[in-house]
Amino acid sequence: MKSKESYIGSKRECIDFFKSMLPKLFRGDLVLEGQEVFIPNGEELDYRVKYEKGDEYNYGSIKMKISWGEEPEDENEEEENDDDDDDDESEGKYEYF
Repeated sequence: MKSKESYIGSKRECIDFFKSMLPKLFRGDLVLEGQEVFIPNGEELDYRVKYEKGDEYNYGSIKMKISWGEEPEDENEEEENDDDDDDDESEGKYEYF
């Protein structure tokens, strides 16, 4: 299941959002679209930060990602995607921002 919420606001509002959201995430109190967000203990986490910007700063993007484990294959999806010859193994990735 994937859950995502989007917000628009000022830089100050963004700072306040992350100040309140990050502690909730690591306490296990974060909820997105009614779905509790859970990061398991004892798992090795893969965490990344990606930054992009356009010339003259007219465009920019920063993404933070935390992932762990391997996503199990869904038998129904495998049947539907038999024509796909992708050998990519997907990891259990959860993008929160």
